[in-house]
This record gives sequence, structure tokens and C-alpha cells, in this order.
Amino acid sequence: MPVTIQVFSDYVCPYCYLGELPLGNAAAKTGAQVVWRAFQLRKPGEPKLDPRSERITESWRDSVYPMAARFGVEINQPSHAPLTRSAHEAAAWARSQDRFEPFHKELFRAHFVDDIDIGEMSALKEIARRTRLNPGELEQALGERRMAEDVDEDLLIAETYGVTVVPAFVIGGYLLQGVQEESTLVKAIELARDGKLDAEVKKLPHLPISIAKR
Repeated sequence: MPVTIQVFSDYVCPYCYLGELPLGNAAAKTGAQVVWRAFQLRKPGEPKLDPRSERITESWRDSVYPMAARFGVEINQPSHAPLTRSAHEAAAWARSQDRFEPFHKELFRAHFVDDIDIGEMSALKEIARRTRLNPGELEQALGERRMAEDVDEDLLIAETYGVTVVPAFVIGGYLLQGVQEESTLVKAIELARDGKLDAEVKKLPHLPISIAKR
């Protein structure tokens, strides 16, 4: 039976975008199944974020851009810092239409390559159009909050696992937080598949896993 990886991410997290490459490679090599779950780095009512502040720009210069260069991923520092609740509900709706993967990828690309404000309904409708979905149906689904429970469930699962940093990966009941190397993911998947992850983690504390088994 294939190992399932639960992945918690947010569409405004550059490390979530960058972390998709090693994750995709690891899943392809091992046959693992990926289940995407929503996570919100910022919630309504929290202080507005300046995405071009000195602190954030420094982080991009020293961390994000070097990692992107190493992975060979195109990424640009965005000028928008939208709340992502609607984007997550839109992605959940796309899943109900069997179009999650392309919609998910377009959300990241819109934010980190095209510098589009994915917090705006017009942007979400355009992404629906790009991914061969009906923009009007998406707008109606969001207006009626049809997918709210799906996103709430993801957020509750994240809280249960103790997710505080994204991307986060749950493999065999263990939590890995932050961007992981492909080799680390492959090793964790193979150990979980063979029923050896629990023993190996206890034996090898150097495994870069922020462990909180649930």
C-alpha cells in the first residue's frame, strides 16, 4: 500500500512553493500519495503585512532567492500580502471538480511569478478560467461558502498535529516542518512503507524531523 503524505501549506508561503519540487520528486520515486491540506499563516484581524518591508526583503535576498536558484525554480518577491482563506476554499472547490492540481499550481504561480493578488475574487475567477473551470460557478461556490467546512477540517488537523511552520509534512504519523531535501523525504517514506520509521527515528535523532507523533 502506498504511503500517504499529508502536506500543509499556504499560498503566500515562498517555502511552500519551493518545497513542491523535492516533494514531487520524492513522491514520484516512491509512489507515495500526496494529500494537500490548507494552512493560514495570517488570519483576518491580524496586523496588515508589508510584503516589501526591509525584514522580508532581507529574508528573500538571503534565503528564498538562494534556495530558488538551487532548485531551479522561478520566483519573484510579491507586492501583495493577501489573506488566503478564499484561495483555500477555491482550491477545495477545484478539488470537488477534479481540477485541484492545476488550480493549486496556478495559485502559486499567480502569487509568486505573476504578482497577482490572489485574495481578489477577480484573480480567483481568472485562475478558474485558466484551469478550464467555470468562473461563475466558482464565484457562486465561494459566495455560498460551500467549501468552508473542508478548509476548517484541514486547519483542525494541522492544529492536532501541532503544525506551526509550513510547509509541513506528516508521514507515518510523524511531522516534518520546513522545506525538506528530496533525500530526506524519500528516506522517511521508505521507512514508513517498511514499518520502520518509528524505530529509526528513535535510533537516529539526527533525522531532520521536527517530531511530534500523534
